[in-house]
Amino acid sequence: MMEILLGLNLFFLFILVGMFALWIWAMIDIITSKFQEDLMQVVWLIVVFFLPFIGVLLYLLLGRNMKRSPIEEQNPNNKYDNLTKLKSLLDEGILTPEEYEAEKEKILNRF
Repeated sequence: MMEILLGLNLFFLFILVGMFALWIWAMIDIITSKFQEDLMQVVWLIVVFFLPFIGVLLYLLLGRNMKRSPIEEQNPNNKYDNLTKLKSLLDEGILTPEEYEAEKEKILNRF
């Protein structure tokens, strides 16, 4: 009977340590990341700090998608280059006007 209790205690200890490590990782990831909206970094810090288990799950499911992509980090003015290339594809007849508009919206919403 004592062996079972010891095994359960060790199991719960590993679960607790794993959850704590995941919480620390989420906090560090939020602090070191750039988000599309600057306020979101503060919001995620508060959510993950005060709701450790639920906050980390929400951050993993929703928050990581709100970060800026590395392409945006390298050159935020890159959207003008992409729009110029897109316009030339339209002018050359490679893209239809509908495809052009759809791609243009993606570029404008991404940056």
